[in-house]
Amino acid sequence: MTAVLDTPPPTVRVRPARPGRHAAADPGRWVPVAAHALAVVGVLAWSQLAFIGRSTRLDEAQSLWQTNHSYGRLLELIAQDVHVPLYHLVLRTWRLVLGPDIGTARALSLVFLLASLPVFYVVARSVLSRGWASAALVVFANSPFLLWYGNEARMYSMLLLVTLLSQWAFLAVLRTGRAAAWTGYAASAVVGAYVHYFFFFVLLAQGLFLLAVSRRLPRGSVLRLAGTAAAVAAAFLPWFLYFRAQGSASETRPQLPSPSSVDFSNVYSQFVFGFQSDALNTTLVSAWPLLVLGALLSVRNGSRLGRPTAYLLVAAFVPVLTAFVVSHLVTPFFLSRYMVPAAPALLLLVVVFATTLGPRTSRVLVGVLLAVTVAGTAVQATSPDNPVEEDYRTAATLAGEAGPRDVVVVSSPFTIYPFEYYYDGPARVTTLPEWDRVEAAPPFDAATLPEEAEALVDGHQYVYLVLSYDQGYQDDVYQYFAGRYEQVAAHEPSDGLQVLVYRVGYAEPVPLGG
Repeated sequence: MTAVLDTPPPTVRVRPARPGRHAAADPGRWVPVAAHALAVVGVLAWSQLAFIGRSTRLDEAQSLWQTNHSYGRLLELIAQDVHVPLYHLVLRTWRLVLGPDIGTARALSLVFLLASLPVFYVVARSVLSRGWASAALVVFANSPFLLWYGNEARMYSMLLLVTLLSQWAFLAVLRTGRAAAWTGYAASAVVGAYVHYFFFFVLLAQGLFLLAVSRRLPRGSVLRLAGTAAAVAAAFLPWFLYFRAQGSASETRPQLPSPSSVDFSNVYSQFVFGFQSDALNTTLVSAWPLLVLGALLSVRNGSRLGRPTAYLLVAAFVPVLTAFVVSHLVTPFFLSRYMVPAAPALLLLVVVFATTLGPRTSRVLVGVLLAVTVAGTAVQATSPDNPVEEDYRTAATLAGEAGPRDVVVVSSPFTIYPFEYYYDGPARVTTLPEWDRVEAAPPFDAATLPEEAEALVDGHQYVYLVLSYDQGYQDDVYQYFAGRYEQVAAHEPSDGLQVLVYRVGYAEPVPLGG
């Protein structure tokens, strides 16, 4: 009996399954597939239900106007603006092939957002397991901030895609240091430089991080980084020289205030919660210290900060912080839409830190994060207090009530582009200050305001004054008309957009028998 018990059991040989066989043995392999399908459906559903049919906004109208010109004239216009040309060249080609309307232009941005989904998942897999990376992907697809710009005819979803491609290649450089990874990284860097100027802050953060960990990387990594920087500089030099020759956008830069610490916090609040009313946003921003405290506690409780996670911390905060500092030292340009490259890294960090708090707590927290993003998207799409909503369609409809003896005055001048996209009334449309749209928009001069305004209203019965996008003189224009003429109607189609109607003349008496 003892001999029988001591006899080792016979060895059982298990033949490994061939790839593709017995798929049911690994049900988890379908989780990423399901997550990608859910993410694509979610993006398309949100786009159709909440975003694609919204009124054209100022920046979108500018994209349409610029890409209505020939390729040569388009490059000239972009060089006189504050952007780089790649997106506009792609958009012009897209519109020539598929059609010129705003829906077609927005569809291009939606394509870039959809293409970002699998790239985001690959980046997420560098710091998360398959299941948690799939959960992060679903959160990413429901982000109100990314959905807003993924359905706007601007370059921001293209910037999002090229940033994720750059991060994918950069993480491969950190992991392997192979020549193929460096080639992919250099290619994405050159493309990104031609998508948006803010991408240079992404490259700066990556360069600083690589220098910080260079001792643990293969020999020659710093030299290859210098070679990549030289390649980007050489590729960008022709555009930089052309940009300088066109005046360095000295006449077209928007007048933006220097950012405050509240503006800095708002960027990260919008990454997660989207664009909410001022009252709600104040509450959300005040909760950030608690989130930061929770993140620090999760690190203290034993989670080891790996190299990919450390890079995500740099990617989420260093570009935004650099832009904040430059906006104070050089020129203000701190707008949350420019910071879109930092949004994926922040969302990933929130999920990463949640996963360090135990299985049950992690599921609850990520579930709450998903619920918050979905709710934020829904509120952002339906709230009349959305601070970035620009309803020029309603404004144009209201101004369409003006008659042939009336005049429509648009201020600031460049807001005439989205307004005219919808306007179809009999009254003449002009701007204040008056702009011929051949040269750069003229500066406002308070001393000449009475003369300009009187020239505009002379011979008219009503003025339909459309005020939006305050450049520092909107109140001067409002006070001038309000102090001299009878206001007979006032409308506010969206936050910061007003249509005010003033009686500036009276109908001539009708002759007897007329």
